[in-house]
Amino acid sequence: MFRVAFTLACVLSGFSLSTFSWADQINIDLTVPKLDAQPYHKPYVSIWLETPKRKGVETLSIWHYQEKEDWLKDLRQWWRKLGRKNRDFDSVASATRKPDTYALSFSPEVAAGEYRLCFEASREDGGREFLHQTITLGAQETQSFTLKGAHELGDIHITISGKNP
Repeated sequence: MFRVAFTLACVLSGFSLSTFSWADQINIDLTVPKLDAQPYHKPYVSIWLETPKRKGVETLSIWHYQEKEDWLKDLRQWWRKLGRKNRDFDSVASATRKPDTYALSFSPEVAAGEYRLCFEASREDGGREFLHQTITLGAQETQSFTLKGAHELGDIHITISGKNP
């Protein structure tokens, strides 16, 4: 219903809908590697979009222990840009996950343009890792990227299907 009302408002005001990338689909295969660590703790993981100037835009996913939210500060980059300002991320939150490869899918409702898709992982008694990829939302062509994690994150495969409304 919101999209219909917004579309109508845009058409009546003469605003171009092509500046929005509502139809972009971001598909991610994210690997949490199996580590030989004792004790092993599952990592906190955050995924978010930020502007090319590194200003946080939207949290796409956050994996954490609900009863230990104070530890979210260990996801330092995400925390500074989005976490401490907006504590209402329950709709994108889920529990930490064991080593495996996870298929994730997002359709962010943001303006078309260039963004940095960011990944951060932090593990108790472990390390931290931050990876990012510059992407374009609102493009017609499909984009594919692969990021190579070094320790807390494994391979991350990103596919963005661009389809303007």
